[in-house]
Amino acid sequence: MKKRKKMNKIDEAPLQNPVAKFAGLFNKAKVFDDKSKYNRKAKHANEEASPLVLK
Repeated sequence: MKKRKKMNKIDEAPLQNPVAKFAGLFNKAKVFDDKSKYNRKAKHANEEASPLVLK
């Protein structure tokens, strides 16, 4: 049986483009909140919007 040459690790590994490999992590659309609507933070969600209380 004929002996085969051992391939170098560099020759075996496919060439990967690191820019293309990680592009999905960084190229995301920026999502903005709708500033036309009033919303409270979750910490103060149960509080009234206006502190003025009519008697």
